[in-house]
Amino acid sequence: MKLHYFIVLLGTAVIVISFFTALAFIKKAKPAYYKYIFAFIIMGLLLCLNTIASKNYTWRYGLKTRIFIEQVLVLLQFIMFAFFFLELLKNSVFAKKIKWILLISTPVLIGLTLIVQITNVEIRSSNIPYLVQLVFCFFYLRDLMNNKPTLLLVHSSAFWLVMGIFFSSGIGFPVSSLMPFISKNQVYADLRFQIFSIQNMSLIIMYLFIIKSYVCLKHPQNL
Repeated sequence: MKLHYFIVLLGTAVIVISFFTALAFIKKAKPAYYKYIFAFIIMGLLLCLNTIASKNYTWRYGLKTRIFIEQVLVLLQFIMFAFFFLELLKNSVFAKKIKWILLISTPVLIGLTLIVQITNVEIRSSNIPYLVQLVFCFFYLRDLMNNKPTLLLVHSSAFWLVMGIFFSSGIGFPVSSLMPFISKNQVYADLRFQIFSIQNMSLIIMYLFIIKSYVCLKHPQNL
């Protein structure tokens, strides 16, 4: 089994675990932003199923259809994270900035998705979500330093969620930006898969952080 496909299967297993972890805490009192995290996890499962299905030779839809499904799910995940940050920072000075960034970036992502479907140009639409999510993480950290100096971070569900997003976006943005510059020649296929595996590993770590954030709900301090 090739490394990149093993990582896809490993990532799927971790996402499944995060899904059942979320179900285990579904009736527990928790911050409102967890509804967006739960939706994000479900879309992550769908992304994995789309990737695994594309490896099956009986997959009757074309490559463009698979890429379209992937990009739509990535867009929806980005919107869920944006709503998460809006809920998390609704009382901060950054709430309005998040709304404006979301209003501007969403049409751009939709446009890029359509361009990829119409043309054969390789555009990694995930670059924009990664970059925007890094900005959102910066907003959270600024708000944290300004207003919550005594916060016990090790027990903060929000902190673990944001750090997971920050880690995956910080790794995913340069990796995803590099991919279009690597030749699609079959000689470089393994290189492309191995580099893509780095991005997938960062996503696995993010889901592990999400699981950790749910565990933090056991503590009184869960903001």
